This record gives sequence, C-alpha cells and structure tokens, in this order.
Amino acid sequence: MDGDKENVVQAVVIMDTFNSNLNPICADKPTGLLALAGVPLIDYVLESLVAGGVGEVILFSCQEPSKVREYVKKRKGEKVPWTFTLDVQILSSETCQTMGDVMREIDAAGLIRGYFILLNVNTITNVNFAQLLEQHKQTCKKDKGAAMTLVYKEVAWDHPLISNNNPIFVAADGNTNKILLYQKYKIKCRDNTLSLPLESVLHHSEVKLHHNLLDANIALCSPSVPPLFSDNFDFQNRNDFIHGILINEDILASSLYYTLLKGNQYAAAVTNWKTYHIICLDVLHRWVHPLSIETGSFYQNSYIFMGKHNYIKTNSVLSRSCSLIEDVIIGSESHISDMSSLRKSIIGDKSLIGKNVTLQGSHIMNNVVVKDNCKIINSFIDDGCIIEDNCILEGVIIACGAKVNTDSKLKGNIIEKSLNDKNEKTLSKSTSESGTEWENESSGDGDEEFVGFEKQWSDSESCYSSDSSAESSLRNSPVPDDINIFLQEVIDSLARGYEEKLKCDYLILEINSSRYAYNIQLNEVNFFVVRALLSLPILVDSKNVLVTVKDILKFFHPVLSNYIKTKSSTMDCLRAVEDSCIKNEWLNDKAGQVIHLLYNADVIDEDSLLEWYEDLKEEESEIVNQTSLVKFFEWLNQASEESDESE
Repeated sequence: MDGDKENVVQAVVIMDTFNSNLNPICADKPTGLLALAGVPLIDYVLESLVAGGVGEVILFSCQEPSKVREYVKKRKGEKVPWTFTLDVQILSSETCQTMGDVMREIDAAGLIRGYFILLNVNTITNVNFAQLLEQHKQTCKKDKGAAMTLVYKEVAWDHPLISNNNPIFVAADGNTNKILLYQKYKIKCRDNTLSLPLESVLHHSEVKLHHNLLDANIALCSPSVPPLFSDNFDFQNRNDFIHGILINEDILASSLYYTLLKGNQYAAAVTNWKTYHIICLDVLHRWVHPLSIETGSFYQNSYIFMGKHNYIKTNSVLSRSCSLIEDVIIGSESHISDMSSLRKSIIGDKSLIGKNVTLQGSHIMNNVVVKDNCKIINSFIDDGCIIEDNCILEGVIIACGAKVNTDSKLKGNIIEKSLNDKNEKTLSKSTSESGTEWENESSGDGDEEFVGFEKQWSDSESCYSSDSSAESSLRNSPVPDDINIFLQEVIDSLARGYEEKLKCDYLILEINSSRYAYNIQLNEVNFFVVRALLSLPILVDSKNVLVTVKDILKFFHPVLSNYIKTKSSTMDCLRAVEDSCIKNEWLNDKAGQVIHLLYNADVIDEDSLLEWYEDLKEEESEIVNQTSLVKFFEWLNQASEESDESE
C-alpha cells in the first residue's frame, strides 16, 4: 500500500491570492468559491487535477477555511465526479499572510512525499499534470539541483490575457530550457529596454528569449522546494522564489527550468476582472475542454444550447420578445422579461431581469433583481443585489446584498453596500489607445494588478482562437521603472515600521522581498535603503530635522547593520547621503551633521570617509564645499591627529 501511495501524483493548491484584485466580491468569501461561467473556481481546479492524472491534493486555505471545508464536504455528499478518484486534504492557517508562509507551513506539516504540482485556485487549465511532472523528473535526472519547472503558454504578444497583466520576459538556455533571466515588464513603458547579462550569452551556445508567455501559476516542483522556502524567510511569493534562486543559484545549489504547452492545451489564471471575463468566454467557447459550464456537476446536459454560444438551464424562463445575441449563460430558475437584450453576459440562478433591459459584457450572480429599463455594461453584480428601474451602470462592481436606487447613473464605481450607506468607492478615470480604462483609486502606485473594467474588454478574443483579430488593449501611460518603484516601496515599508514601531527583522524581510521582485542588485539595495531613511515623510515637516534623523538612525540601526557591513557597502551608504543631501530640501547644508550622526552610530568608518571625501573633491560634488561638511572633516582630521599623538 505504501508503494502504491508513493506513485500517486500529489498537488498543492493555494486557495488564496493574497491581493485585493477581486475585492470587494472576494473580501468576505474564499476566492475558490467565486463562480466563473456558473461554476466555482475550486470545481474547475479539482476537475482539472483529476483529468490530469493527480490522485491526491492538498488545499491550503487562509481566508474563511471553514467555508472551503463545508463546500468540499457538500460536494462529496453530492458525489460529483472528482470525489471518486481524488483524495482531498484541507489545511488551514489564518496567520499566513503570503504564499511563502503557506509553503513553510506545508513543509512543517511534512505531507509532501516527493515531486509535486503547485498551482493556485484561480488557475483554469486542461493540461496533463502527470505527464508534465514526469517531464520535470527527467530534467532532475540531468540536473540534480533542478528545483522547479515553470509552465507557460506561448501566445500573441498583444493578447488581452497578457496586456491585462504584468507580462514577463524570460531568457533561457536554448538546449536545456534552464532559465537565465526572469523579469516582469510594463507594456508601452517609456523604458522599453531589458538588460541581459553578458555572461548569460557567453556561457551558453544558444539563448532563447520570450516576451509573450502566459503565466497560469503552474509549477512542477522537486521535494527541495518547501525546504527552500523554510530556509529563506524573504521568499514571500513565487516571484521572490524565482528571483532568489536566479540570484543565489550557486549558494542555494538550485536552478529553474520552464516548459511550453503545446497545441490545444489551455492554461490561464484569473488575476483581475478583465482576465475573469476573458477566461469565462474561453470556457463558454469550449477552449478548456473537457472543462465546461457543467464542470463539477454529476448530471450533464442540464443546459439547452440556443446557438451562437448561448446556453440556458432547462428550468429558466425566457420571454418570447427577449434577445440572446451571443455568448450568454442563463442559470436555473432565472427569468428574462420582454424586450430585454443580452450579449456576452452570464446570469446566475434565480435572478430576475426586468423589461427592456440591456446587458452587455456583464456578470449577474444569484438571486439578483434588475428592474425595468436598465442598461448594464461591463459590470459585476454579486448575489442578492437589487437594481431599481431606469439605472445605467458601466464598469461597476457591486458587492453582495447591495441596492442601487432608481435613475442611478454609475460609471466606474465599486459599491459594497447600498448607496444610502455611503459605502462606495469610485474608480478613477484614465485614457489609453483602446478607450477608457477604470482603475481603483486605492490601488496605489500603478504597479498593482488591474482592478476595474474597460469599454472594450467584452470584445476580447481567445488566444486559442484561429480568427483572433481583436485590437490590443495596451496602456500608453508612463510607468516608473523598477528602481523607482523599489525605492518607493522601501520608503513606504520603513515609514510604516517607524510609525508602528515594527521589528526591524520584519522590515528587512519586506525589503528583500521587494529586491527580488524587481531584480535589484545588492549595491543598489544598500544605496536605496539609506536613501529611503533620509527621505521618510516625517522629515518633511519636522521642526528639528537633525534630531529626527538621529532618532531614525537609532531606530533603524539593525537595518543599517544588515546592509552596511563591508567597505563597498559603506561607500554605497556615503553616496546615498550625498544624493539625499542634494535632492532633499530638508537636508540642505546638513551633509556634515548627517555624516557625523552616521559616524557616531558606527555605521561608517574613518578610512571610508576620507576616501569618499577625496572622491567628492575630484568629482566637484555640489556638497563638497558645504560649511558643515568642511567643518566635519576638519574635526575628523584633528581628532585623528590627537589620537596618533596620544599613542
């Protein structure tokens, strides 16, 4: 029996995305219970695992794990297809905040017996997992350090599933598919260049470059992967893991590979509302066969096919004068009234659509009432909502149980309760080549995943379609380069740490995580950590800047000690001080005092200071003649002479 169990293919499904891209819909319920084309994501994942040769799966849930357990128990009672051959274990921890925390918990539990498949609950695929895992095992026979094989689908570079995500650039050995460089990039960014290290080219006879890979969050893993997460606490997500392995390949004795799916194999991930809609249409168009709108159902053929990819449940009610134009699903016991028109839209169970209603590119969940003369475009309306008469909604996300009042006109709104409760967020407007985009005001600096809708999103074709001719939805807005984003993230982390008096160990983990995410070199990390400390918002309005700087250096001394500990890192620190004193108004004419504070804190040494001062003179730096700096070095030389005399 033990031998048979060893041959069973294992998979780990992470049930949380650890972001707010699908909020507020997934704020109070697990992502796995979000329905796509009428089927919860968890059913797609479990069904695809069974079809792909997996015999045992570990579901790890952090958000509302009790709801996941209840749902799995319910499905087992209903004897849906996957329950007959798949052994499902559910682990949970409400303390895990990242994917890295989950992997460390899994390692501690000791449930992984060997090679395994790692994916997210938002992955929609029809691949043969067992075959892919066997391919990874063959790679490991040739390279004992092969830790992970990443699975990608090659598509047109301007396809919406790529342009509505952060696309990736991969450089790999052309003979072995070993990954040499992995980097996310911004479409239509001002800086349209990517740097490939010279040694990557010189040490390999052939190098493949990919910029059109669709990442479905599928990884084929060796037994070493969970321990690698446990040994490296700065691995907080998959990107951290990838960058950490690539940067420290020799130290960690590990390497990464990739494989491309072929033919009609489908793989994509629901990462935001745009990709949600695109993948929904792919399921409807049967590109994910054998997964379909009846996935997870014991009873098949419960839908009636109406032509043009329109499907209605046998017990739904349609008025004779309503129109289903194309790509429509209507759930059980739902009612469509006179003169209503539906296109590229999904209606859940027991919902009522009133008279003369227009629905386009929208998702209406269960028990929703849309009253007469409404127009709803590119919107998501969750369970139990009521849309009163004569409403016009475009690009709107409405959470469970909300109510929209009569004659409301909403464009780009997130509504968490009824409008009378004033619990509403507005999506800010920006323009692009493809029309109007809507982005959540609270999404930060623009590097977050997309949250919102676009006018053209409902017209996107599948990357698997033979007649794909949809115009690309590329952004044309400038985005800060990775260095600036990294600096801002470090400033934000340190500012929050200083305000909330967090442990410096946690802040170091955050900084390292950002470092791996943006592929920042160590000397740059040293520079920008010091730069960030001298750019904290509290300094801007400080009445006594030097007292505040002294307190900051005292509080963050463990952070400085972690990064500034060699001669080269000390020079990085001093260059950061120079840069800060030039660019930050609050440090005008204070270079000498800042240097003195760092010297007294034993962050920098005398030899490095003297060398740096000579560099300032040679380069004719803007701060070299500052009175405070000149006086500091006069004091330093005098103190050094007195020390020599005393000896």
